[in-house]
Amino acid sequence: MESEALRNLKTMRQIRTSLNLTRGQRAKTTNSLTKTGVEVGHLQSLSDRRVDQILAEERKRFAAQETAIEKSRRRVLRSREKLAVTINRNRALTELRHELQQARWEGKDPKPSTKEPSNARRYLRQMAVRY
Repeated sequence: MESEALRNLKTMRQIRTSLNLTRGQRAKTTNSLTKTGVEVGHLQSLSDRRVDQILAEERKRFAAQETAIEKSRRRVLRSREKLAVTINRNRALTELRHELQQARWEGKDPKPSTKEPSNARRYLRQMAVRY
């Protein structure tokens, strides 16, 4: 005689939870039971239009994100260019200073010209301090 208990056991794959059951079902309301085929078709076409609207909004949102990303990339590029100019200027100054130090250590010591231009006094403002 066979055991009936083993035949009735179900594995985890055969068991459906109440959550899975409700996901597969549509709610049966009085309103949905009284709809005709034409009304159901009309409501489905409305949902299709809504889907098209949602997709259009998503495209617009994506395009706005793309323009924001491009603007951000341009800003980063601009700031990198400014930083590169500063770095190049500092490197050139460092090289010049090293050359001047090397010349000083070798005894060449080039004196920079400190001669004031003749028209420089016209453009300099005078300030008087009185007590």
